[in-house]
Amino acid sequence: MESRRKPPNERLAHVPGQLLVRVKPSAIPRSPGALKMSTASASALPESVSAPLDYLRRNAGLKSVDAIFSKRRNTLGRARVTAKARKELAVMSSVTDSSHEYLEGINMLAVDAKKVTPALLKKLTSSSSVEYVERMPARWTQAAKASKGVDPLLNLQWGLRAIRWFQAKRPKASRIEVAILDTGIDDRHPDFKGVSISYNYKPFRKRDLLGHGTHVAGTVAALANNSIGVAGVADCSLSIWKIFPDEPASDGEYYVDGEAYLRALRSVLDSRIKVVNLSIGGTEKSRTEAMLFRRMYDSGITVCAAMGNDFEYGNPKEYPAGYDGVLSIGSIAENRVRSSFSNTGRHIDLVGPGSNILSTLPRQKSPFYDGTKYGVMSGTSMATPHVAGAAALAVKKYPTLNALGIKKKLTKTQKLPMMRGKKWTPSYGAGLLDLSKAL
Repeated sequence: MESRRKPPNERLAHVPGQLLVRVKPSAIPRSPGALKMSTASASALPESVSAPLDYLRRNAGLKSVDAIFSKRRNTLGRARVTAKARKELAVMSSVTDSSHEYLEGINMLAVDAKKVTPALLKKLTSSSSVEYVERMPARWTQAAKASKGVDPLLNLQWGLRAIRWFQAKRPKASRIEVAILDTGIDDRHPDFKGVSISYNYKPFRKRDLLGHGTHVAGTVAALANNSIGVAGVADCSLSIWKIFPDEPASDGEYYVDGEAYLRALRSVLDSRIKVVNLSIGGTEKSRTEAMLFRRMYDSGITVCAAMGNDFEYGNPKEYPAGYDGVLSIGSIAENRVRSSFSNTGRHIDLVGPGSNILSTLPRQKSPFYDGTKYGVMSGTSMATPHVAGAAALAVKKYPTLNALGIKKKLTKTQKLPMMRGKKWTPSYGAGLLDLSKAL
């Protein structure tokens, strides 16, 4: 996989033409029959809600409204109604048919990207029925580079030695699921044979075109002691969501598909998953995204997210690692010093091995990464799955602990020389993951 070398200010901050609009649930009528698949539905929508939609039609080329968390979203598109009525039905359904109360009223709108201005957003939020409007933040993978020509035999998975994997008394964790929201996975890779994998890739192609997701998954759960390849940190199960499209954006970069990403987060909340790996990031934050992570934390789900690889480009605070309740992971190199690319900040929790990490790659060649089956990548993307795998083992050993309890176990770390005796620093957090101490 070729390095993404653009600094943050040269990448997209937001997904062009995508708005997240939350309508106040109290603004939508809930009377029996209010939501009907007919043009009569328009009269049931209060003017305080229909007016912002009309404004967007006139001033921003409103193309579609998707009630992304509605249980009826797949049937709304088949309704025999006008395009205008279909958009209004979606808004109503986002409240009346929401899968959860805390998701009521959230819609994703597609508009003309060139017409999204601060003035337009301010106008929308002035409606008494609109709780908030925000642009969908862009998210990208946190792989800094892919090293070429590195012989895997020289690498020998230094990361496992660094986190004291061999010394740890690791419990059997096959029933613990780790969710990985990424570029997909080659689930037929020989090092995943025997690993329980649930793969949610639609509406995209099944193939992992970037290789990033397969590499991350291998660090978490590649089968150990099978006489081939590499070993993952945990012998856990995997729930994979492909959240990246199959084609790059207009600037040639690959960004998370906002709808697939938010729906995947909702699906995690609806499952029994207790650990999530997010080797992605971006410089803008989102109220919708933050709310979902807050729900995860309150539900006892440990979310591990990459700090980011832009230290040399201003060291911006990146998200989702920047949200409260998310375990934020930085990267170290083989010499136990912070990787030159690894972001720092007050929100960092701990670090993991992230430079020159050997792991699995798709078996099929791609223009986006070098080699097949196994290869080396660097980034906070690579440090994060070391911690996610450790979290899975901790969840197995301490099943009654909530997310804060698991965090306390994982931050029983190795103090590194560069920390100079301090318990915490903005470069290393609490220190290097120590699996033996955590368990």
